Amino acid sequence: MTKRFRKEAFVSAKRPRNGKDPLSEASVFADIANGSQGGGDSTDRSRRNHNRFCDDDNKVEDYELTPRNFRGIDGDTTEGLPVKTADGNLKRIILKDEGPSEEDITSDSESTGQDDGSESVNEKEDDENALDFDEENDEEYKELSPEARGRKIKEDIAHMAESLMENPEKNVLLFARLLRMMSSHVPSTAKFALLSVVPVFKSICPSYKVRPLTEAEKQEKVSNDVQKVRFFEQNLVRYYKKYLVILSTNSMKFSTSPKATDLEIVLGILSTRAACQLASPLRFFNFRSDLLKILIRRIMHKPASSPEYEIFKECVKTLESLLVEDVDLGDISLDIVRLLSRSIRHRNIKVDESVINIFLSLTVLRDYDPHASAEKKEEKIKLKKKERVFLTKKQRKELKEKKKIEKEMRTAELKITAEERERFQAEILKSLLTLYLQILRSRPEKLMAPVLEGILKYGRQVNLDMIGDFLQVFREISHDLLESSHDSVVFLTVSQTRQILLCVITSFSLLSYLPSKRVHLDLNKFVEYLYALLPWLSEDAEIEFSHKTLRLMDPLATELKMKPSVNVSTEAELLLKGLNAIFFKSRSGSQGRALAFTKRLYTAMLQFPGRTTIAVIKFAGKLMSRYDDIAGLFTTEDRIQNGVFHPDADTIEGANTEVAVLWENVLLEKHYNPTVAMGAKALINRAKKEPGLM
Repeated sequence: MTKRFRKEAFVSAKRPRNGKDPLSEASVFADIANGSQGGGDSTDRSRRNHNRFCDDDNKVEDYELTPRNFRGIDGDTTEGLPVKTADGNLKRIILKDEGPSEEDITSDSESTGQDDGSESVNEKEDDENALDFDEENDEEYKELSPEARGRKIKEDIAHMAESLMENPEKNVLLFARLLRMMSSHVPSTAKFALLSVVPVFKSICPSYKVRPLTEAEKQEKVSNDVQKVRFFEQNLVRYYKKYLVILSTNSMKFSTSPKATDLEIVLGILSTRAACQLASPLRFFNFRSDLLKILIRRIMHKPASSPEYEIFKECVKTLESLLVEDVDLGDISLDIVRLLSRSIRHRNIKVDESVINIFLSLTVLRDYDPHASAEKKEEKIKLKKKERVFLTKKQRKELKEKKKIEKEMRTAELKITAEERERFQAEILKSLLTLYLQILRSRPEKLMAPVLEGILKYGRQVNLDMIGDFLQVFREISHDLLESSHDSVVFLTVSQTRQILLCVITSFSLLSYLPSKRVHLDLNKFVEYLYALLPWLSEDAEIEFSHKTLRLMDPLATELKMKPSVNVSTEAELLLKGLNAIFFKSRSGSQGRALAFTKRLYTAMLQFPGRTTIAVIKFAGKLMSRYDDIAGLFTTEDRIQNGVFHPDADTIEGANTEVAVLWENVLLEKHYNPTVAMGAKALINRAKKEPGLM
């Protein structure tokens, strides 16, 4: 009872008399000062007064709101959390501030709603980049010895590259110092700085293009994470562009350039090699055309030394790999074809053969058929007209918005539709064939064979408007080469015979894929050209050789001989392709032509190598199965002799092959190669079994 009485007495002492709060007058004055009326709710007033009464003991908050000052802390240091030592005492920790981090910059720019902080940093870095890197006067290295200075610089370059690969978003500004080091006059520093950035870009660059921010996007407020990503991407693109400018400037220095120092020549080779290593991994990143220009500029110049020849081959292989990998899209192939065509024309077609052979690696044109695409388009249009469904205005609006969203998604995912891919293929083919036709009209000796091989590969895709131009050029080339050989009594070279063979094959290939009902062209001239070329082929010792054949290098050669990057057919293979095109893949074959070619082929087989002779014997047997009159050439019995055979005639009509006899078969039966001998015996036995010779 005593405790209860004391408690009630304490409560009553705290309770005001006549039921009023001692602070009620002060609360009334406060309400009046705030503009409130005196007749408010008594419950709310009592609650406020109670809170004020309870807050009297918390006056320490006023001290917390004032900033605290610590002794012994400079402007570059911050106070850290205290550490408890082993004896139980607290130890004060003072941390050194290393400067504003990227998070501070992004938070400041986010609070202001602008990118002023990042832009000021970029301008400052640009000013620093404008100065060349001087090791001797640099504050970090001027007090070191030359050996220690070089070792310290290498360690710093490696550390910066490692930091960029570990945390690129935080350390992206380290590119500024690396780019400055590339301008050093010390060869080792410039080389290490130039090559150290290559794996960094390959590791941190995304596989998409980073577009520049618009003014509206710069002014809008975004989250801290978005601001950090924007800061990283914009600076990455900026430094990557500067790096490509350095590579482009260095790669223009060749050993044949006037006033080019040894360091500039070496840096030119290293810069080109760096561009080759970046071309394939970063083919979907920004400034792809600038990267391709570095490679194409290098292959436009003839290498004068062994290191330049090696980097020349590396550039060619890189461009070929890009064309091979671009089988599904076509945009990369279009960029390469455009840049190469423009550079070749700018050089007046004075380039190496392997540069033209780069076009043979185009894989995006494999499934392109311009003749069938028109019919398919007509069918699609008819189907669309039949399947057209009525849509209301609201449904058409929704469909339009849906297509717009799908287009944005395809752009974001780097997907190319079938229509865009077909447009790329058409532009690539048009640029390529226009360049081929221009080269053929100029007739450079070293480029005729690779150009004809390219037309042979893509000839089935030539438009009807260009077929006439190509056939006219092929006819002029073959006629001029054969006429010049007869007039000057000079043997045709391997390149010239290959040109005539390719002209014949390509002319038939151009018409083989066209609809026969719509187009019919006479190719009799090319049949006569091949007939006139057979004696020259029989005297060619390299008829079975290609560019992949192993040969000894000429020790007296003064210039580098560059092999084409694409394997080409031998002359024997081209001969068989031409014969098949005439007699089995076109309507140009006839009984008289079969007799004339059989007689001339037998004469040529006396000089052909073993493998070529076997292949020609097989073709003769195949030809005998189609034309029965060939069997009559193996005998003179029961034949009407009308005139004399002229083996030297270049025309089929003037040779008079009907009166000829295949006496060469008797010599082939005694050939040193047993396969050839067996084949010759099999042909004459087969001819004796023909009904007309029984």
